[in-house]
Amino acid sequence: MTNFSTFKDLLSYCQEHHVSIGEAALEYEVARGERSEADILLGARKILEQMRATIESGLYSDEPSMSGLSGGFSKKVMAFSESPQSFMSSLEHRMIAYALATLEENSRMRKIVACPTAGGSGVVPGVLIALTDEKQIPMPTLEKALLAAGMVGGIVSQRMHLSGAAAGCQAEVGVATGMSAAAIVEALGGTPQQALDAVAIALKNMMGLVCDPVAGLVEVPCVKRNAVAGIHASAAATIALAGIPSFIPLDEIIDAMVSVGQMMPPQLKESAEGGLAKTPTAVSFTERLYGEQPD
Repeated sequence: MTNFSTFKDLLSYCQEHHVSIGEAALEYEVARGERSEADILLGARKILEQMRATIESGLYSDEPSMSGLSGGFSKKVMAFSESPQSFMSSLEHRMIAYALATLEENSRMRKIVACPTAGGSGVVPGVLIALTDEKQIPMPTLEKALLAAGMVGGIVSQRMHLSGAAAGCQAEVGVATGMSAAAIVEALGGTPQQALDAVAIALKNMMGLVCDPVAGLVEVPCVKRNAVAGIHASAAATIALAGIPSFIPLDEIIDAMVSVGQMMPPQLKESAEGGLAKTPTAVSFTERLYGEQPD
């Protein structure tokens, strides 16, 4: 079976064999000969169960992180969903709160699913678990949606390193947003073309996103960035499901992201030497946290 190195190859396979991206991912994993289809789906289910467990653990917790930069955010969003000022849907509130809960648990040093990284670990769970809670997505469909997300991340990872230190946050939260957009389309029965258009639309609008963690911690801006990214992914999926394509092919977008990552200065790639990390508030906090300003 083809080792998908481009999204063009993946789309051709899906169209030729009349399968979704999630189904193609399952067939690919089976063809590798290491696990049966049942084992692969069981693995996907266990990942989804851990995503939910992380969310449920963090959702209503007020416990602060070790730095004090986060804690209690997800609880506040869930409470706000009942406020007269609330204007978003219940699904959107859940997406935001679930992503926050996941990143808050990460900051508390609890168990998470890194998808594709710890810094971007809230987007896919936030989207998928919220979607199934609101839309009653059956588990077999949810498993395929997760596999679709994994296929997207896997192909991107062959072309660029999925780390903020290598290519900025476009490679972490950015890629997670694209993975989530594909998962939404898969879960709602969209076509492979629509799924890849959703990824393309999501990534085009995350391109160039810098990695500028305050005090070098995965909290500011990472926690809230994950929450916003889930809504970004849902917007991209909505546009694609409405039949609006991406003008630039997805493979060309990945090439552009690689190029942008290479042009990005080291100060904006997880070094805490630029961007938000060098604002007066961030510098003051860093000095208090570490006792002195780190070199």
